[in-house]
Amino acid sequence: MKIFRMLAWSLALDWELLFQVGGVPLPGKLSLILGKYLRYLLGLLSGPGRDSNSLMVFGHRFCYNEPFGAASLQRVYCAGHHLKEFLPEHPLVVDVGANIGQFNFFARHYLGARRVVSVEPVRESYQLLLQNATVAADCLCLAVSDRQGELLFHVAQESTQLSSYLAQDDAQYRESYAVPARTLDAIADELGVQRVDLLKIDTEGSEFDVLKSGAQLLSRTDLVLVEMSVFRKSAGNLFRIGSFLEEHGFALLELSGGEGRRPSDLDALFGRV
Repeated sequence: MKIFRMLAWSLALDWELLFQVGGVPLPGKLSLILGKYLRYLLGLLSGPGRDSNSLMVFGHRFCYNEPFGAASLQRVYCAGHHLKEFLPEHPLVVDVGANIGQFNFFARHYLGARRVVSVEPVRESYQLLLQNATVAADCLCLAVSDRQGELLFHVAQESTQLSSYLAQDDAQYRESYAVPARTLDAIADELGVQRVDLLKIDTEGSEFDVLKSGAQLLSRTDLVLVEMSVFRKSAGNLFRIGSFLEEHGFALLELSGGEGRRPSDLDALFGRV
């Protein structure tokens, strides 16, 4: 059953947080773990009318609107804590596919980012992103693509994290609507983004389009953390993304494996040679 799979996933995150993530006091870790389960149970008791929730995480309030929202933030800490090894103090981070601000929150409070530019096209997720970020002017509600104008965006039924303008054949969507689309280079010019320490891209299949739209910004970027599609519909799979980044002066530093023999995606970290 789905609930047991999610529980197993959540418990695995607890183990990782407790024993692998450094730089966070043990009381803070325990508070996040206990608060995550308590808020989930309270959500079950309060019924479907509850639109949003919040939890104090390492001294800062994190807002979310899905039952496993706190776990999704915990996952970012577990998967991304090693980034400190590659980044300078107070990095500048660009987050494409920000959802409700999980990576924005992590970048500011764990990586110590001096600035985080976040882009998210789903309207309800964007409203929570504004609550979880500190600088509203650096949060944009639009899609990033290699062509400017408008795109039809599909909002996933199960979780807004699975939304994309590339509809997957095996996914269920609760609504679709037009969203403005900009190139990554245009966004960087508009916001005055110069040198980028970390560019993070997680757009459920359209990552290659995002990369193609930011050739100028890539020349000023040191690290790229990108989700690469494998066995799913995409603008460009892991081979095209890897080749593209190599052609633009990057080398693969780390690759995290997906689940099962046919994973839908892999997370890769590329660094400038």
